[in-house]
Amino acid sequence: MNALKFILLIAACSLLFPRNAYGYIDPGTGSYVFQILIAAFVALSFAVKVYWHKIRKFVGGLFSKKKDAPQ
Repeated sequence: MNALKFILLIAACSLLFPRNAYGYIDPGTGSYVFQILIAAFVALSFAVKVYWHKIRKFVGGLFSKKKDAPQ
């Protein structure tokens, strides 16, 4: 049990106090991330366009007053 606590302590210390990686992000990676963001925006826009009537009906149903039995 003491060995497990020691291992967890070492793991926690290594996560809390990381060393420098001295790495960099090259321009190819940056452009790839930018391309993914643009593709996600276009896909979301297309999905909203395709399902616009269903989305509008759902939101309208949330905010409409429900008519109960006449009083």
